[in-house]
Amino acid sequence: MLPSSQVREVTIKDYMIIVQRRIWIIVGVFIAVSLFSAWRSFKITPVYRATAKVLIERSTPKVSPIEEIYPTKILNKEYIRTQINIIKSRALAERTVKYLSASGNNYFINNSDPAAVFMSGVSADALEGTQIIRINYEGNDPLLITEFANALAENYLKEDIERKLTAIVSAEEWLEGGLEELDIKLRASENALIEYIRQNEIVSVPDIEEKTQTLLESLKQEMSSVKNEIAEASKRYKERHPKMISLKTRLAALQEGVGRETKNLINLNEKMVEYKNLKREVESNRTLYESLLKKAKETEVSKELMATDLRILDYAETPSAPIKPNRKRDLTTGAMWGLVLGVALAFFLEYLDSTLKNAEDIESYLRLPFLGYVASLSSERDEVKGLTNIDLISQKIPHSRIAESYRSIRTSIIFSSPEDRPLKTVLITSSLPQEGKTFVSINLGIVFAHTNEPILIIESDMRKPRVAKAFGMQNEVGLSSYLAGKADIDEIIKPTIVPNLSLITSGPVPPNPTELLTSSKTQQLLNELKSKFSRVIIDSPPILYVTDTAILANIVDGVIQVVRAGKTNVNHVLRSKQRLTEAKAKIIGVILNDLDVKKEDSYYYYHYYYYSHDKGKHRSSSHKEHA
Repeated sequence: MLPSSQVREVTIKDYMIIVQRRIWIIVGVFIAVSLFSAWRSFKITPVYRATAKVLIERSTPKVSPIEEIYPTKILNKEYIRTQINIIKSRALAERTVKYLSASGNNYFINNSDPAAVFMSGVSADALEGTQIIRINYEGNDPLLITEFANALAENYLKEDIERKLTAIVSAEEWLEGGLEELDIKLRASENALIEYIRQNEIVSVPDIEEKTQTLLESLKQEMSSVKNEIAEASKRYKERHPKMISLKTRLAALQEGVGRETKNLINLNEKMVEYKNLKREVESNRTLYESLLKKAKETEVSKELMATDLRILDYAETPSAPIKPNRKRDLTTGAMWGLVLGVALAFFLEYLDSTLKNAEDIESYLRLPFLGYVASLSSERDEVKGLTNIDLISQKIPHSRIAESYRSIRTSIIFSSPEDRPLKTVLITSSLPQEGKTFVSINLGIVFAHTNEPILIIESDMRKPRVAKAFGMQNEVGLSSYLAGKADIDEIIKPTIVPNLSLITSGPVPPNPTELLTSSKTQQLLNELKSKFSRVIIDSPPILYVTDTAILANIVDGVIQVVRAGKTNVNHVLRSKQRLTEAKAKIIGVILNDLDVKKEDSYYYYHYYYYSHDKGKHRSSSHKEHA
């Protein structure tokens, strides 16, 4: 359980503790995912890839200026994508399948759609920053896919050549038809021009036009001169004078000539416009005809010298290793995912886990003193091997790590109260059953008894007693007998196999344990026992299950809560703390029981003693705080 923000900030050490605590989950997920990846990788049928490389030139080698018919390609991304789509097209696949079948390859003979089967293995891509297209073919047979890749590349080049040849042939046919049409049109325009010249008797158009223009100017000048003479003569002669009549007659003749020549010039200009139109049409038809004739000859040469802007740069070679599965990559990826998922699962489980696991959890979440921990029996398997009565481990194996843990807890209890007010009566309880409070009560009584002081254990759990059985004693007379007035105090106190340690068993199970404990005799019993024993340890029921514990907690000197490490939910312990607080009990602290010291980050490594049977000595290790 990670500490909440109300407790403290999470550190790297917290994460490392989680990894350490749940290392086997991480290892298990890691191994499972890795094995699955390995199984999947080795199960997949190997897939190979054969690759042929085609180079696209920037322009077709020029054998003639034919760019208008089949223009040079611009190598942009759109063009490259177009070529890639052509390579992956069904039309090219059908052509290649026919080519392979004609070459004796019978791979597609039993397929209803050979082109689709062939296309399933085809892929193509362009090398970045180059004019090279890679033609790939993938499949399970290295030799077969190599043949397919090379056949596809060759047919791609052939298809490109045929496409260009088709364009040239179409252009040639169009040019031939255009030439015939233009030839007829040119001849018709030439004949029309000749006929027009003949009808209008045009010999030399520039000379006629020049002479007509000169004559007209001469008549206009002469007419202007005659007008001047008339003006001078009118000063001296009358209108009917012969001189005036002669001049006017001459002027009239000149005006008639100017009009006639002007009309002739207009007619001539009209003829010249028509003449020039006919002549221009002839020249235009002749120019078109000559241009098409030239292109027809160029097209014929281009057809003979056909070239392509594609060439096979590298033929496909038989692949020696499959592209998938990439077992090295798959195993690495599987291991990485296994580690990631394992760690993620560990932290997810930690997020869901709200149990108390170590001393820091006790002090942070419960705000109670930590008295010590008791190692789990599973982590001390070698020490307890062969021991039949585990409950008496502190007596049977006094130099074990578990016994040393109880001695350390004994010290914590002694120092938890001042000398003038010692803890004479101590209640041991827990939040829930199966947390080990009885085990703790028995072994605390044993280690206190080892101090040569009279110690008493009272079994107050009258519903499910277990202490008497642990000591191999009868439970016919006990606490219930005394509280019911059926026995006196000396009758219920029984010595145990442990020196200085006595026991009051629970006695016969009464119908009303709570009513018995609430009687004044309980307090009288404890007061009398304080005078007889140095310390009285009371094993009580779980506080969240019955009210007996709250009754006893109110009249004893101190209460100790037992928490099972990694099993007890923090909310249960907080509720039990609240009940004890409401009962006005003095809580001494918490004992963390059943701690797997190999997995958990314990608050302390306690020094412990062990006995060397061959030397008959006690040896100790140093007490040091865990870093």
